[in-house]
Amino acid sequence: METNLNNPKQSHNGRTVAGLIILVIGGMLLIDQLDLFFIPHWLFSWPMWLIGYGLYMGAKYNFRKPVWAVLMFIGVAFLFSENIDNANHIIWPIGIIGAGVWMVTKEKRRVENTPSQTDYKA
Repeated sequence: METNLNNPKQSHNGRTVAGLIILVIGGMLLIDQLDLFFIPHWLFSWPMWLIGYGLYMGAKYNFRKPVWAVLMFIGVAFLFSENIDNANHIIWPIGIIGAGVWMVTKEKRRVENTPSQTDYKA
């Protein structure tokens, strides 16, 4: 089995997506400063910055590390709870349930992907 640690095409794709995300954020900030279009106030709130950073981290690591999903969930949860009445009564229990499901399925994947001694051939 070959490892693709030095695959330049793979790291280039992550940088491209991260660069596009940064370009979109910068363009939106410029449009907001120039008052060209109406942009909702929540688009430049701190939960949206957290979501943007989650997208950046996901693109940086080709969405392989779970940190992007955690950042995105926290950003979305706070965005909903700040802008929708009584959303925090639903969002946080769903998040806790989702974290539990993720932890249970993560352990199963780790056990299934561990090679056994019979799989090794010299």
